[in-house]
Amino acid sequence: MQDHATRLVGVDGLVVIEVQRAGEQLDLQVELLARAAGCPHCGGTELRVKERPLVRVRDLPIAGRLTELVWRKRRYRCGDCARTFTETHEQLPARQRVTARFRARLADRVSDGAAHAEVAREERTSRYQVARAFADRAVQLEARDDRPRRLSLDEAHHRRGHELATVVSDLDRRCVIEVIDGRDRRTIERWLSALPIEVRAGIEVVSIDPYDAYRYAIRAALPHARIVCDHFHLVRGANTALDAVRRERQRHAKARRPKGVRRSGQHAAWRPDLYRARHRLLKARERLTERERRRLAALFERDPLMAEAWGLKERFRDVYRAADHAEAERRLELFLAAVDRAALPAFDAFAKGIRLWRQELLAYFDEPTTNGYAEGIINKVKVIKRRAYGIPTFTAFRQRVLLACG
Repeated sequence: MQDHATRLVGVDGLVVIEVQRAGEQLDLQVELLARAAGCPHCGGTELRVKERPLVRVRDLPIAGRLTELVWRKRRYRCGDCARTFTETHEQLPARQRVTARFRARLADRVSDGAAHAEVAREERTSRYQVARAFADRAVQLEARDDRPRRLSLDEAHHRRGHELATVVSDLDRRCVIEVIDGRDRRTIERWLSALPIEVRAGIEVVSIDPYDAYRYAIRAALPHARIVCDHFHLVRGANTALDAVRRERQRHAKARRPKGVRRSGQHAAWRPDLYRARHRLLKARERLTERERRRLAALFERDPLMAEAWGLKERFRDVYRAADHAEAERRLELFLAAVDRAALPAFDAFAKGIRLWRQELLAYFDEPTTNGYAEGIINKVKVIKRRAYGIPTFTAFRQRVLLACG
């Protein structure tokens, strides 16, 4: 029976000599197969066993039962130097009450986003052991040598009412490498400048949202790196401009309601057709169904200004369909010229921002990089916070994100 139990435990060098069951708990008395060959202090080989203390160590559950290893340790005395020492095993660390693999299990569960109290309750252990496993894994992660080629910067909320944190991701290895407390230019520039020279030299591309503090910090700390503005946010800006035109047309129709019209009839002047078309207007042209195309065509026939605004939105999207940098630049010039001719305030403001970010927009066609991975990480961060019912300190928040996404 002991041989079967030894194989079931599956720890090399450890043999089960007795099995005791108490309710839903298993106590496995174990000892090491190999004896010590020499004294670690003097190297002497004249050793004798001084005593055999029992040490209880929590291990992985067996058949759903809480399992503890009762380790009969050998404490030796050296006949040459008269000093004592105790035998060790890699799965049974000194002065620990859990095995290394059980601690790794706790760290894995916390890394997946589970709350400390949730893990402690389900694993039937203390929150101290969960926090210790979490901290040990975080220390191992800190020692990792990261040398990214493409970086991504994006912001995430730590606590409501506090400044946003910056999540730094390696786009090639698809992992988070740092979480920075703040997103102002000085904070980001200080972190980038603190990187080793060889790491900074290896960073070729940085993908960011259209946020000036990130851009200025990168230009100061990484002047050689190419900055790429995430195209999703720019296309969303074109959609926002189109929706602003639609809202303005609705307000204009409402303001022109004839005097004396009863309040119950205000929706007739409010242009419900514009409101109902709000999602169709923002939908990509190639994704429209035949029915949606017919409805938009009827709307554009009644309101040519909306047709012009929708055309500007689609013309900006056409920029990202260009085959190369030169073609993208030509399409961008056509879009900006069309905006100037249309003289729509919402698109004028959007085009002003595009001119400021022109270089970073066109850099996408030299290095097609997006913040898509970083946006996915932000969603995962929200799930982590939700499962933990909030994370009060930034240090714990940073460690959680690095463990779950690093």
